[in-house]
Amino acid sequence: MTEREPLDLGATEFSAEEEARVRREHDLDRPEVFDRRNGIDERAGTRASLLPEEAGTGSADPEAQAREVLRDSDVRTEIPGSAPDTMIERRASDEHG
Repeated sequence: MTEREPLDLGATEFSAEEEARVRREHDLDRPEVFDRRNGIDERAGTRASLLPEEAGTGSADPEAQAREVLRDSDVRTEIPGSAPDTMIERRASDEHG
């Protein structure tokens, strides 16, 4: 197995110390451990089929693409403060409806 790059948290408001703690707690610097813990390989195999709108353009490696989407989703789920610039904004009117 080749060594992979650490997983990306995206832009965060974490201090350097907080980011280091989060990276350790969630195995972000050990992507193979993160993947094994979250069953990325098994889940990617069932999600590698392209959607009809994706089939037109295709994918060089649908399974690798599925792995990346799953990793990104799992990081955002485990670490709510990750990638705040891409989170959905909630408006006051959404909370009461």
